[in-house]
Amino acid sequence: MDELNFDVLAEDNIRILTIPPETFRKPLCVILVGIPSSGKTSLVEKLKEKFPFTVLSEENMTSFLSPRATIFKRGAVEVFKLALKTIEHLMMQGKTCVYDANVKSREQRDLIKKAAELAGGSYLLIYVDCPKEICYERSQRQNLAISRGEAKGFIIDRDFFEFEVASTHAPAVDEHHLVYNGQSEEAAYQIYPVIEERFKGSEQY
Repeated sequence: MDELNFDVLAEDNIRILTIPPETFRKPLCVILVGIPSSGKTSLVEKLKEKFPFTVLSEENMTSFLSPRATIFKRGAVEVFKLALKTIEHLMMQGKTCVYDANVKSREQRDLIKKAAELAGGSYLLIYVDCPKEICYERSQRQNLAISRGEAKGFIIDRDFFEFEVASTHAPAVDEHHLVYNGQSEEAAYQIYPVIEERFKGSEQY
């Protein structure tokens, strides 16, 4: 897949996204760190309801690149490259976005930060914190719902869950991140004021 043109793919990907009409001089890109079932997607849904974010989903981009992809391809280099280019193109268009994925390494987070800022946007990192045991219990309930056809997604077995936990590097202090409590339904209210301030600092066209 080395021959893929990710600029072209990003534009194709953007055409199938739901993009709010608001455009900003310095759009905000929000990315997340958090192990499976820690509460990332729940937080993304809350942010989408309150703010004009375009939602980028790792799962959807995996399907976009490879409709038959397995769970083990979710973190593939190609998916990250597509996410990076899609964020860059959205920033250049003045569109805010939130990436619903576990951006596990500092290297990847730094690449997204650099791309967003070079494209004229700003960047916010949120660490979704939730105990491993609770996340695993949630993942098992989700697996059951998927197997019954009541939910969409990938079945997460114990080996993959442990791999994700081991390979997820929590943000360092100098990454200037926010911490979101994945166990609390009210935790989003602590995040909202920070994001509201970031929107105030970005004049709308």
